[in-house]
Order: sequence, then C-alpha cells, then structure tokens
Amino acid sequence: MGQILRCTQCDGEMTLTPLPPIEGEEHGLHMKIDGLPALRCANGHKRFVAPTFPSMLLDQLLSAPDLVPLDSAAEKGFLRKRYCCPSCSAVLDTRDAGRVHVDHSMAVDGLRPVAVHVELPAYRCASCGHECVEPRDTMVGDLMRASAHAYRSAQIAPG
Repeated sequence: MGQILRCTQCDGEMTLTPLPPIEGEEHGLHMKIDGLPALRCANGHKRFVAPTFPSMLLDQLLSAPDLVPLDSAAEKGFLRKRYCCPSCSAVLDTRDAGRVHVDHSMAVDGLRPVAVHVELPAYRCASCGHECVEPRDTMVGDLMRASAHAYRSAQIAPG
C-alpha cells in the first residue's frame, strides 16, 4: 500500500488531479498549460507533484527542436536595443507584429501528457520578408515568467 500524501495547509489527503487549463502572459508571449498534474486535497489546496516539476516541464519545452517554427531575431544595441532580421540584419519594426502559435504535448514520467500552447509575436522583415520571433534569451525569460504567472493564477504551492 502506498504512502498517503497530506496537505501541508490542512493535513487533508491529497490525490493526483489534472488541472483545468491555466494561463500566463509576459511581454506578449501567452502560455496555456492544459492537464497539468497536481496534488489536490478536498479543500482545494494544490501543490506540484514534485518541487522540481515546473523546471522539468520548462526544460522539456525548451529542448524541443521545433519549439517555435521561426528563427530568432538578433538583438543589437547597448542602450537602445532593437531586434534585427537574422537573414539580412535589417532592423525589424516590432510595432507591426503578427502572431505565431505552437502546440506541444509534453510527456511526463508515468503521468498523462501535458498540453502546452504558446503564442508569441512574430516579426516580418520589411527588407527581405523573413519572419522571426524575439531573440531566444528573451523568449526563454518570457516563457519562465509566463509559466510562473500561470502557476500563481492556479494557486499551486511549490512543495
């Protein structure tokens, strides 16, 4: 017989439950996580299935070779930063952005897959027509903050 997990807030028994979709946004990057496994008690308190779960999920998402089907823009400038086309180096007009949508199914050891939807600005170069997204480092930071906002909105305790 397995060990009964207890809620750290009310000492109630916790069960594994997939959560309804949770969402977060940062600098125009929108992230939706559907089916996130969480431990939940009868009083509605939630916590991650493991303290490292959020970072494991993000690492898996970032290691996907097709995280976003577009190249990343280059970032130039020291004080006044600007995005530049990775193809021809022309400065991109970030005020005129389209959107790119990507869906990933993240397999998690012994649990049902988690669906992750990411939507972010896409920039088309006025000079050569090449389409790209924000620089990778910026996108990683935005993904981290968007996922943190999503977890906070669902009131999931870390441990």
